[in-house]
Amino acid sequence: MIERCPCCHVRLKETEICPRCKADLRLVNKAEKAAHQWLLKSIKYWIENETEKSLAALDHSLLLKKTRVATIFQNFIIQQQYQKILDLLSENQLISAKQHLYKMSHLFSISQQLLQLNLFTDYLLITRNK
Repeated sequence: MIERCPCCHVRLKETEICPRCKADLRLVNKAEKAAHQWLLKSIKYWIENETEKSLAALDHSLLLKKTRVATIFQNFIIQQQYQKILDLLSENQLISAKQHLYKMSHLFSISQQLLQLNLFTDYLLITRNK
């Protein structure tokens, strides 16, 4: 449940209509609940080792409402993926690393680390083929 009206910022109790500005908050409350449900799905998929589904569910959650918990979870996933790609590179599995980066490419706008790692992997692939 939202704590403040998004229109007039009055503090709210459990209500669907703002007592001050009379804004209908039902859709806002539904979006907040849906964001929470998508976050729970994302965590479930992560536990089941389904990274792509986890990221898709997390994207849905963040589109509905950007919460601190969802953002922290997103940063956690990015760091885990970063480490996985570094491990692949250290094992000289450049193609696997590049494929993994391709799956994570929608995170490049969020993570400078992944973007730089993608460029570095491209460099390694080019120099290896010379």
